[in-house]
Amino acid sequence: MFLLLGGIILFSYTTQAITGFGSTVIALTLGAHLYSIPDLLPILVALNLPLCLYFVIRHGKKIDLPLLGKEILPWMTIGVIGGLALLYVFPITFLRPVFGCLIVVFAVREGWRLMRHGAVMPIKPGQFRFWTVGAGIMHGLYASGGPLLVYAVSRKNLETSIFRSTLMSVWLAFNIFLMGAYFTQGRWTLEALRAVLFLLPVIPAGIWIGELLHDKIPVRAFWILVQSVLFISGASFLIR
Repeated sequence: MFLLLGGIILFSYTTQAITGFGSTVIALTLGAHLYSIPDLLPILVALNLPLCLYFVIRHGKKIDLPLLGKEILPWMTIGVIGGLALLYVFPITFLRPVFGCLIVVFAVREGWRLMRHGAVMPIKPGQFRFWTVGAGIMHGLYASGGPLLVYAVSRKNLETSIFRSTLMSVWLAFNIFLMGAYFTQGRWTLEALRAVLFLLPVIPAGIWIGELLHDKIPVRAFWILVQSVLFISGASFLIR
């Protein structure tokens, strides 16, 4: 089963190396058939760090710093604080399938628009803030607000390499935070550390394949792939 998990991680992390997102949600959706999600999460987050760090260092010039610093991190942080506050007051279970349905519907809509017209619909500033705050709320509640942020950023019509590198910088920041949280919660075990060390060689392979494919995929096909991964992400909210 562990070798099968290695194959799942290679596939999911290659997907993120191509698009800039999707590794954790794909690996969780498939890997949950083999191992429990609480056991998988620390391993997947730890493996995601070197992947994101590589792109932030190697392609740092491609990061849209104004978008990251002025439009993503401040509004998503507000949402995270709100989500944590809601979680502290009372558990909210109904939001996850609601957001999952929204992601599926909008991913299908944008994917259809791409296939017919070759472009996504631009997003207005107010809409972008709404989705970014929503991403923060979901991250505060369930540590899985990524798909909402990806949907918003995908409608910014960025160059594909800028889209990928900017998202990688976001995941790096939040995954460092999650690593600290898992450590304080005592979720790091000797078995988890062994799993990370055993699976770590898969990450360079995923990076190499992802870099190769990213440069060869046409722009339109890239955005269709983004919406396809978003569809999978939204569906995972409904089936988990």
